[in-house]
Amino acid sequence: MANEALEKVRKGLRKKLTSNQRRTLKGDRKILLKRAHDVSDRERLIMETWTGAFPQLLAAYEHKERFFHIWDATTRRDAEKALTAWIDDIPQGQKEVWKDLVSAISGWHEEMLTYFETDIPITNAFTESINRLAKDKNRDGRGYSFEVMRARMLYTTKHKKKVPQTKESPFLGKATMTYSMGLPEPEKNYGVDLSTFWKS
Repeated sequence: MANEALEKVRKGLRKKLTSNQRRTLKGDRKILLKRAHDVSDRERLIMETWTGAFPQLLAAYEHKERFFHIWDATTRRDAEKALTAWIDDIPQGQKEVWKDLVSAISGWHEEMLTYFETDIPITNAFTESINRLAKDKNRDGRGYSFEVMRARMLYTTKHKKKVPQTKESPFLGKATMTYSMGLPEPEKNYGVDLSTFWKS
């Protein structure tokens, strides 16, 4: 929801841009949605160009990052203080943009802060992800019955982790056979030595 609020600010800037700038900002939206620690140097330069030209975009981006930093708190009390400070520090003129997130925080306040009281912080992200998969499958099928939908969710392989299969060398059987006949075991060939290959 924090990213959605940032998107509203970005879309609100379109009126002030030329058609070429509009297309460029649309292409750069993914950079703005990234967390600050995930942004590369090149992307940071692009972001600084946009946020330098539009201070309200910079304010929205920094406010989004402050929201995510709340989850770095180690105790419920610290998180509660950070959350209250975050709501109080909504950038000027952006109250409407952040309204949905503030409303969700108010409605789920107790549940959100319980996250900080457990030994191992857990979320329902996995459940939400599976719900999204179910909705996508239902939409793709256009009217599956419950039984078909249930079967597709239970027996699909996309969500299951596949164990990587190791290929057996075609020469392995021959080497074993030679060794069992009493002949000396052949030297294993691991391919070309790259250090000598590049010199030639």
